[in-house]
Amino acid sequence: MKNLILSEEEKNKIKEMDSTRKKMEYIWDYYKIWIIGAVVLVGLIAYFTVVLVTREDKPVMEVVLVNNYDDVSEDSELAKGFVTYVGEENLPGKVAFDNNAFFNLANNSDYKNSYYMKVLAYLEADTAQVLVCQYDNLMGIAKSGRLIDLSDEKVKTIYDKYKDKVVYYEDDEGVKVPVGIDISDGYANAGLSEYTDGKAYIGLSAYAAGYEYAEKFVDYMMELGKQK
Repeated sequence: MKNLILSEEEKNKIKEMDSTRKKMEYIWDYYKIWIIGAVVLVGLIAYFTVVLVTREDKPVMEVVLVNNYDDVSEDSELAKGFVTYVGEENLPGKVAFDNNAFFNLANNSDYKNSYYMKVLAYLEADTAQVLVCQYDNLMGIAKSGRLIDLSDEKVKTIYDKYKDKVVYYEDDEGVKVPVGIDISDGYANAGLSEYTDGKAYIGLSAYAAGYEYAEKFVDYMMELGKQK
């Protein structure tokens, strides 16, 4: 690679050239690698600057709703109701609801479903902290180990408050593990289309960094369930 700094000999060659075009061509030939490298570097700096400035902060809580076709956008009844319940001033960031997941783990073939794989990845990566689904899907995901045992100290306050609504997964050794909470009434009162059996359950990720807002969401759904 040629030296970044022109030697006196190279400078004299450039001075002796009789046109600006020849001088530019010579400089290009001499500095070509450096110029291309500088352009690429500037481009990368600009790209990462834009990414850092425009990227959205991670939601304070994300809820995945399986087999749901309702509007769960920021303007939906569900989202606005939860924000009002918690108080917008008490939320340091946005809350996200994702209902782009469709599978039925009552069918063994759906354990290979790409949506199912996505939900597992979301729970394991702490992208989503809360799962809302039907019983068979709750049990299937509990079997994968992605749902926290609700008797765990991290979430025991939730278990203690709603133990009469807790549902259990029985492992291979016959041990019953509390993995979900029946929120059927709250699900219907949230303006969500009911599942065919009228039952809906919440499970919490075993990999969440924290459960403060997940607990508030459980509280919200349970409060909705008390409404006539």
